Amino acid sequence: MRKILCGICGIVGSTNQSVIERMTGSLAHRGPDGSGVETFPRHELALGHRRLSIIDLSTRGRQPMTNEDGTLSISFTGEIYNYLKLKASLDSERHRFASETDTEVILHLYEEKGPAGFADLNGMFAFALYDAERERLFLVRDHLGIKPLYYTIANGKLIFGSEIKAILESGACSPEIDWQAANDFFSFLYVPAPRTIYRGISHLPPAHYLEYDLQRRCIVKIENYWDVAQWGMEPEETDEQEICAKLRTLMTESIAGQMISDVPLGAFLSGGVDSNIIVGLMAAQASKPVKTFTVLFEGDDLDYYDERREAKRIAEKFGTEHHELPIDLSRPEEMLDMVDHFDQPFGNTTFYLTYLLSRYTREHVTVALSGAGGDELFGGYPRYRAVRAMRYLRYIPQTAARLALAAVSKIRDDFADRRLHRIRALLNGIDKNPANQYLKWVYYLDEERKGLLLRDRHQSQPSHRVLQSHLDRIPAGWDDGNRYSYLDVETFLPDNLLEYSDKMSMAWSLELRVPFLDPRVVEQAFRIPFDLKMNRSGSKAILRKAFADLIPEENLRIPKKGFNVPLGSWMRTKLDRYFDELLPRDYVDREGIFNYDCISQMREEHRLGRRDNSYELFAVLIFDKWYRKRITNQTE
Repeated sequence: MRKILCGICGIVGSTNQSVIERMTGSLAHRGPDGSGVETFPRHELALGHRRLSIIDLSTRGRQPMTNEDGTLSISFTGEIYNYLKLKASLDSERHRFASETDTEVILHLYEEKGPAGFADLNGMFAFALYDAERERLFLVRDHLGIKPLYYTIANGKLIFGSEIKAILESGACSPEIDWQAANDFFSFLYVPAPRTIYRGISHLPPAHYLEYDLQRRCIVKIENYWDVAQWGMEPEETDEQEICAKLRTLMTESIAGQMISDVPLGAFLSGGVDSNIIVGLMAAQASKPVKTFTVLFEGDDLDYYDERREAKRIAEKFGTEHHELPIDLSRPEEMLDMVDHFDQPFGNTTFYLTYLLSRYTREHVTVALSGAGGDELFGGYPRYRAVRAMRYLRYIPQTAARLALAAVSKIRDDFADRRLHRIRALLNGIDKNPANQYLKWVYYLDEERKGLLLRDRHQSQPSHRVLQSHLDRIPAGWDDGNRYSYLDVETFLPDNLLEYSDKMSMAWSLELRVPFLDPRVVEQAFRIPFDLKMNRSGSKAILRKAFADLIPEENLRIPKKGFNVPLGSWMRTKLDRYFDELLPRDYVDREGIFNYDCISQMREEHRLGRRDNSYELFAVLIFDKWYRKRITNQTE
């Protein structure tokens, strides 16, 4: 018996029942099937959780759960896919199990190995484990950061939760902006961990645990229990047939574990190779047709984004129960209302499509598998092409590079895609160190433009420091492609893609699973030289080769389109007017965050086609909406 417990929270320093119930209630959307709270007066500890039942829908496995002698308790959210294997490895004479839950296996694994056992868990999870004998509380997050976990120390209390709103509901801290995090947001369109947009509230990084001393009331340490780079897994395998065989085996095993469910289960399906592979492997193991869900873009100006033909080709090949969702994009202002579901501002508009698709999918299933992670692991993003190009461009004299950049900068932007933006970023990064070079490829507002947009008092340290701390951990033998892939796995993936995927799916109590992010698949991916992932045949070369017999050739040849909205055109029409309504000069000057003249110039450049500022402008709009909602409680 396993359950997905989709929201946890807790507080050290208060056993006030109304406080923990209020915190737990703020997470109701994450788990509509039940809730529970438990207080431990000895250490002034209170734990809460919300439950979404996925496997075994009975009332067994109540949480917080306690071991047989009452010395350990746990509040857990997520899924442990290898719990049966772990259970079998524990001595049956020493460990007595009262249930069939994966949650109980964690307790007994801790009894056996202590914190060293956290690395053995294969799944998506966040949990709080209370050790009464050692007077310790552990907060633990999964290897890749699929499940979120936030915490703060406020007024002598440790407060934590699956969402920041649970922490704020404790009443122990007030929402104040961390301006360094705000600066980072305008660079990346998300806030990189461990910071959050709120001063004093932190995001526990992936593959870390926090150890808290309940007697001395202090954090003992925050420990990294797994890291592909630090474990020294240098790219070493070159036999393509062997690599392909390993990928097939690992992905098949990953999907087999993630298909276990007692409630309806399906998959997001696009024209991309990642979701195609997942659906194909699901169909091979399913006893009945897989339910698949695809977004349809309707309208003459949306053909670029539509992948219905490719998705339908996969659905027909594998005989899925296919569902298509026509997306109504007539009201893009709805994106601004998504701040109701976010604790932090998000500038990646893909969250809107994920929200709509999750809402539709939840009408049919409770669990859906997603292809998230495939791009980061196997070189799927356009920026990875820059890795190959940089080998040659770095030999170009800087004068020639500057002339080329000046020429490209005069070309009008095509708002259907951002290829010119990428070319400019590539030329801009030629003479930069790895952190700054990568930043040029992923930034939206560089330090100079941020300096123009944000008032002086809100400017902070350059954002490349976020990347440098990760680069410093990478072994010297890694090739450039895997280095930048590692940066994505450490930052963009957990803090952007997985973060909005979690919030948008949980808004509808839909559990989203990600087979590519099985730690074994991730480890294997980083053993593969980047030249086998990205070569003359295109991106994800080794992945396409490994599953060439599974995916129709037409789909294998299709270039990546991405899961995006036509933000460029929207920002010239339907969204542009919101600047006049929401950000008039008197309001902007009064709040003192932005420079009004800079916003006006960015709008004019965009309207006239001189520069695609769509994402930068959207970041301003969404930040302001978040600011009104979460900080000042203003209404428009």
